[in-house]
Amino acid sequence: MKVTIFFFSLLIISCSFKEKKTTITSKLTFEETQDSLREALSNTKPDKNIKSSILQELYIRGLVNKVNDKIKFNLPFNLHGFDCGTPDCYSTDITFEITAKEPIEFPKIINFKLREHGCDIETETSVSGVFELVERSPSFVNYYSNKHKSNLVILGKKRKLYYFTNVKPNSIKGSSITKILNEYNEEDANGIILYQSSMMNGNEYEVFLVKK
Repeated sequence: MKVTIFFFSLLIISCSFKEKKTTITSKLTFEETQDSLREALSNTKPDKNIKSSILQELYIRGLVNKVNDKIKFNLPFNLHGFDCGTPDCYSTDITFEITAKEPIEFPKIINFKLREHGCDIETETSVSGVFELVERSPSFVNYYSNKHKSNLVILGKKRKLYYFTNVKPNSIKGSSITKILNEYNEEDANGIILYQSSMMNGNEYEVFLVKK
């Protein structure tokens, strides 16, 4: 009788341990949770053509949308510096559109508008400009504005978006972005100026699901 009770007790303990272990191992990591949320968010986006391009992440996060036969870009750059922890209280917004083709084609010339607004700007400014295509690959696209001495770079695979100002023609290359970022010095008054977007730098997709 004592042997039977002892065996039954061991069985209960063993089952409890297995149940507890299963609960622990089934808990998702932060990365796994965000991947699941990203997939759920992606499923709410109907345009497979955009989702199969380097614009996928911008589309998922709402910075790119298809309206009729146009793909419209609304790119808010509210991180004016390398520290991307907290958005600035002002923003540099770049908007433009391209013709929606399958597969997506990036034109040689893009007419864009740039708007600066927010708490540190006394008078809101709105100017126009022209981007010229300087680089294009399956993983990124790079445009340059001679008027504004600036580069707009979209990195598809790395899910990054950059806007560089105070730059000379052909000084920003897609293949050298990592090197440029590693050597970036925002205290250099004569150096390039880096703008980023908090909408692209954040890793919590529940924010975009709530907006949806």
